[in-house]
Amino acid sequence: MASLKAIAAMAIFSVVVFFGMNAVGLTDKHSDPLFALLGAVVLLVALVINVTLYLKIAGEAPFKWFND
Repeated sequence: MASLKAIAAMAIFSVVVFFGMNAVGLTDKHSDPLFALLGAVVLLVALVINVTLYLKIAGEAPFKWFND
């Protein structure tokens, strides 16, 4: 259940990032090298935040494959 909550939080955050990038206009100016670099940095930071969200919400539960 924790994994499902974490994936839902990641999906919501990803949608917010997408709409934020679209509102600023980063998706329209991808041919400009500076905006392409900025968009890449935003996506990299969003990826790190998504992984952090998953690990904070799900905790150690997804990594327990065997019951001791």
